[in-house]
Amino acid sequence: MATALQQAEQLKTEGNALFAKNDFTGAYKKYTEAIKLDKKNAILYCNRAACAFGLNRFIDSSTDATTATKLDPSYAKAWSRLAQAQMSLDRPDQAVRAWKRAVAALPVENLTPAQKKQRDSYTAELAVVQAKVADLEANPRKPNDMVTTNRLEQLPWSRAAALIPGLQATQQWNSSAWVISKAYLEWQDAIEKMKQGRIVRNPAGAPAGSQGYFGHLGVLAGISNALLSDNRVFHITDQNFIDMYNKQVMFEMTQARAWGDSGARKVIEQIPARLRIGGWDAVRPAISTTVRAWIMRGFMEDKFKNNIETALEFYTSALEVLQWGKELWKDVSFDDKGAVFRETFMRGVECMRLEALIGAYYKHPGENSKFPLREILAGADALLAELEGTPEDPSLSSTEDIAFYLSFFQYPRAQAHATRGFYLHRMAINKRKREGLTQELVADHMLTSAEYLKAANAYPPDDEKHAWYIHIAFTVQNEVGGPASYLLMILNKLHDAIPRMKPIWEFSADAKSGLHAVLRATMKMREQLLRLAEGKTDDELEHMVMRCERVN
Repeated sequence: MATALQQAEQLKTEGNALFAKNDFTGAYKKYTEAIKLDKKNAILYCNRAACAFGLNRFIDSSTDATTATKLDPSYAKAWSRLAQAQMSLDRPDQAVRAWKRAVAALPVENLTPAQKKQRDSYTAELAVVQAKVADLEANPRKPNDMVTTNRLEQLPWSRAAALIPGLQATQQWNSSAWVISKAYLEWQDAIEKMKQGRIVRNPAGAPAGSQGYFGHLGVLAGISNALLSDNRVFHITDQNFIDMYNKQVMFEMTQARAWGDSGARKVIEQIPARLRIGGWDAVRPAISTTVRAWIMRGFMEDKFKNNIETALEFYTSALEVLQWGKELWKDVSFDDKGAVFRETFMRGVECMRLEALIGAYYKHPGENSKFPLREILAGADALLAELEGTPEDPSLSSTEDIAFYLSFFQYPRAQAHATRGFYLHRMAINKRKREGLTQELVADHMLTSAEYLKAANAYPPDDEKHAWYIHIAFTVQNEVGGPASYLLMILNKLHDAIPRMKPIWEFSADAKSGLHAVLRATMKMREQLLRLAEGKTDDELEHMVMRCERVN
């Protein structure tokens, strides 16, 4: 009978064969089985790190590569795997350190041809990353989509708050004012608590220069809850925000014994043991803090670094842990396992991940994208399946109920339809490249436009997204010369929507970025159509539209 180590070696060989065929999932499983039999084998962790990297699971790749370097600090390939993972997580400073260790781990002289090639490759990679670090130091990145104004009354949440009394008096629930106003209150409460955090010196007798941090717990929960409610609430009014936030996260993660830089699969492996030893009081805050830190890390990667692939990785990791726990602990109360396992919380994370997945596809489009359209469609359909049977016009008794319903039921419904529209549109674009413009393609665009209109109608009529998705519905149809009457119908909807969004969203981040100007420009097409439509038959109008399109 083969020993455990012999079995592990056989599994490694099988994993290597699958890896050579780019079957990263199969190889990952083989290496995982081998690790169970040989937990001190650095090569197995290094190989599994390569599989995770191939699967775009960069946190897991970093975790395994780190383990490999701890087991064998002289393992150059493990350091290179770690450097690659850190770079994909947009941590160039840490990637520099890992590449330096990779180079240092190689012999200084009498290198074999393979080792010389390895050293040359590592040295070149190190130079590239060092250049990126230097560039970042010289040109610090600024957040995307920031709301900046010196007039506080112009901010969407301030305008929304001014409208709330009137909405209450007239019992109007279908307004984005409820959502952005409540999200702001959660955000601002958390930020004020974060500002109270401070560095404290340790008492006499402690190591020289040592210090601690005194602050409030729950800040991370407040900030993440606000963003899940409506991520447009994100704004910075303090130039020290990043420094304060980083200290706060480290404080809360230390207090909760959260998992830090570990990937989802490592966390899943370690939770059962911690649960046996410490019970839910030890596990609940650790899971909550870990998941919320991942959500925030994903959001910050997107907003501050324009690194949507890394953002997607963090959202995916959060969902993997939540979905695993949801299934495993379906009979455990939320008081024990925590609010992060509630359907609504998970739905909010699903929405953020879906948005990031679309952003990743934009950066890597096409039929062979590493972010396949079928995955985007699956996410949209899953959202709609979750929401099936939930009311679209509920009877709600309180302000908080209204905001919560819109954030976690109606907005996800809208996003699901918009995502379906994105899928259909991109599929049509790929098809047009292959086959040209066909009648079937025109019909596909009609379906796409209909999905975007469903998205628009699911948002409150005073939300800027309501207007934006009407605009996209028009744009999609206009691409293939849709029926003039249909185009005019959509433009009339947009004409009605633009003034309704302005009381709240006139100075939003989207407005600052120019999207509202695009909406206004689209209205010029409507003016032309209306002038041309006077006294014309539908057929005559079709010809006018074609002429109008050529002009525009």
